[in-house]
Amino acid sequence: MSEEEFYKWLGERLRDLRKLKKQTQEELCQNYHLARSSLANIERGRHMISAYNLYLLLQVLDVPLESLFNSPLQNRDSTNKISS
Repeated sequence: MSEEEFYKWLGERLRDLRKLKKQTQEELCQNYHLARSSLANIERGRHMISAYNLYLLLQVLDVPLESLFNSPLQNRDSTNKISS
């Protein structure tokens, strides 16, 4: 999976989690202090969210980090491994 594909997957998962919580982008942005257009770009995979901001966003959604990975990463390439 490429970096671009990862951020698209991540954005889709965040959108799905937000919708499960029955929140609009506007409602979430009021609590997260983010412009709605920025959240839209994150959900579309056009904006790379930092690990810390991801953590904060999940706190506002009241969703544990593990919930992101309840849906498998699509098109995982087993040859793409983090090397030291």
